[in-house]
Amino acid sequence: MDARTYQTHQPPSRGWRPERCDRVALVLQGGGALGAYQAGVYQALHEAGIEPDWVCGVSIGAINSAIIAGNRPENRLDQLRIFWSASPTARSGTTRRTATCSARRAISSART
Repeated sequence: MDARTYQTHQPPSRGWRPERCDRVALVLQGGGALGAYQAGVYQALHEAGIEPDWVCGVSIGAINSAIIAGNRPENRLDQLRIFWSASPTARSGTTRRTATCSARRAISSART
């Protein structure tokens, strides 16, 4: 049975894509504190209007991937914030802010 048969909502807007790029995959690795960076990277992508077509990960990356894939685009950041606000790794918030700024710079330079 095709899972798409029972789709009840329209797929999200694809947003911006690099030239000659049909799909965007977000692959997240494991490693505790890296998860906070991953949340910041997703935030920067989301704010730039770039939603991944595919998301996968290992260890903490798999948890972030599940949060992203398991929620509608408009709810993903809130759910990541809820998860990371309860995480001891993200108590200061510095890691995620640094990652978000770095990701925004990278996205901006890729578009020019």
